[in-house]
Amino acid sequence: MNISDKDRICTTLAACPLFKGLKRNDLDEICLIAELTNVSKGQILFSEGDTANAFFVVSSGRVRIYKLAASGREQTLITIEAGMSMAEAALFADGKYPAYSSALEDSELIRIDRGGFIKLIEIKPQIASNMIALLSERLRTFARKIEQLSLMGVVPRLAEYISKGSGGKSEFALDISKGELASLLGTVPETLSRAFAKLKSGGYIYEIGNEIHINNPAALAEIAESQD
Repeated sequence: MNISDKDRICTTLAACPLFKGLKRNDLDEICLIAELTNVSKGQILFSEGDTANAFFVVSSGRVRIYKLAASGREQTLITIEAGMSMAEAALFADGKYPAYSSALEDSELIRIDRGGFIKLIEIKPQIASNMIALLSERLRTFARKIEQLSLMGVVPRLAEYISKGSGGKSEFALDISKGELASLLGTVPETLSRAFAKLKSGGYIYEIGNEIHINNPAALAEIAESQD
């Protein structure tokens, strides 16, 4: 690893929630067991059931975690943005990745070795504390996902996605494809298209390219809170 790579790794890890509050010398020890790796858009990082020899922090780009049904349909569980970590939980229990992961765009990842990281956790309690907090937040995210899929229709799911993504503003840039969005919302592109059409015909939104314009943010938020 050259000096430039080490600096980039340490800078990225220092900003990652998993390593928040670590002392510089502790962070340096993690950097020693980390390496940069590049993946191309669509490339699979790991598959469900693979041995979890490492976990990752996204340095640049975006990747997704998803499950694959017997029918071949994909269900996106979470999108991992730059600065976020993923697959930490897979290092424990049976040591297998519980889902698939692929790159949504050309991305640079930091790969952190399983064996070296587990040794550090044993002597660095702050890392273990951060990991518990992070995994608790992930559990809340997945619980919300289950609630959406079991109780909410596609229209309110879409409304919630747009409403949250816009942050209350009147414009929202959709930075993923409609196919990726359908997978994220637990539906198929055809059903998603009908949901978009319903929101547009109701006067809640209109589209210009990949820009979604929200006519009434409060009304869209009400749709998001419904279940139909």
